Amino acid sequence: MTGLVPWAAAIAAVIVALGVLPVAIRLVAGPSSADRAIATDMLGLLGVCLAALTALIAGHVAFLDIALGIALVGFLAAVAFARLMERAAAAAAPGPAE
Repeated sequence: MTGLVPWAAAIAAVIVALGVLPVAIRLVAGPSSADRAIATDMLGLLGVCLAALTALIAGHVAFLDIALGIALVGFLAAVAFARLMERAAAAAAPGPAE
């Protein structure tokens, strides 16, 4: 592949890779579990972006299958965490007065 597309994809890959550092810091140092969950979801999105950019740069369509798998797992993890947070909030809420 020649032209501007490989250069733009390489620059985009570097920018996305630089975005992993602050997200990883939030994942490790996040003050709450919600911050960590959002950071985990964001890492999944960055992984999808990197896999798609790798597919573009390398010219292998198999990386798009990897991106789809990461996206599906990330979505299911976000839904599972939301249910966990909902159950924890319901358990912490005071019940009806007896």
